[in-house]
Amino acid sequence: MTETEVPTAAEPDPAHPYTETALARLMLCDAYREVAETALARIPTDSDGSDFTEPGGFVREAASLMSLAEDVMRRAAVYERERGTSWEDIGDALGITKQSAHKRFAVTVDTWRAPFDRPARVLPDGTPDDENIPYGARYAPGAPRPENGTAEDHAQRLEKWLLQHTGPTDHWHGEEHPVTAGLPRHSTTSMVMLLGNVSARLLKDQLVPDPRAEADVAERRAALYERMLREDVVVPAEIHRWIEEDRARAAALRATPGTGTPWPATQDDSKETA
Repeated sequence: MTETEVPTAAEPDPAHPYTETALARLMLCDAYREVAETALARIPTDSDGSDFTEPGGFVREAASLMSLAEDVMRRAAVYERERGTSWEDIGDALGITKQSAHKRFAVTVDTWRAPFDRPARVLPDGTPDDENIPYGARYAPGAPRPENGTAEDHAQRLEKWLLQHTGPTDHWHGEEHPVTAGLPRHSTTSMVMLLGNVSARLLKDQLVPDPRAEADVAERRAALYERMLREDVVVPAEIHRWIEEDRARAAALRATPGTGTPWPATQDDSKETA
């Protein structure tokens, strides 16, 4: 490929996965939904005088709603931290000191971050894969589909629920995607950066990395560079050379005898199996 050639795709490139900030927002959306559904179920009075209404039952139900609201608060703190909000700003919003805010939410935030920072596995595209990540944030082609579905699945379910409960006075009335439209996704550039996680994990997990796995990384990086050209974003002048070098390195690695199980094929970026 010469420097004047721009690779074309037979069909539109698939969307990149949601960022960790988007996943934190999804988690907060889910908490709000649970509060809304629970509160809505407490409004009817038709069963107030029935045998199913125990003394203290309404107070117990109110307490459960307060517990759910506290969960909303914790998830909101996680989302704020993912957005880059300081502990001082979080404390100001609650009328407390930054030290008090940190003491109240730090464990929750650290628990949220742990599977992203130290995942059980890293997928071929560089995204973390851990059963403790909410909604199974798997993305790379060939990755096993989690039992509880993916972040994409969950976002669509939340959107469907919200649209079913939308009225003419709601400010998002008439919007086709009130939930997913505002969720940030990785850019092609950030996906290139994530590939560094794969290389680091290969060195950590294998004393001598499988050359086929290293070839996968080189080929995927070249494919992402080519996608950057298709997207007509500002790219380094050396990008064509980088593509050629990665393709050549992948070919050389494929010809190198190696051991281990090859990673799932990732050359076809037009298919999402997660």
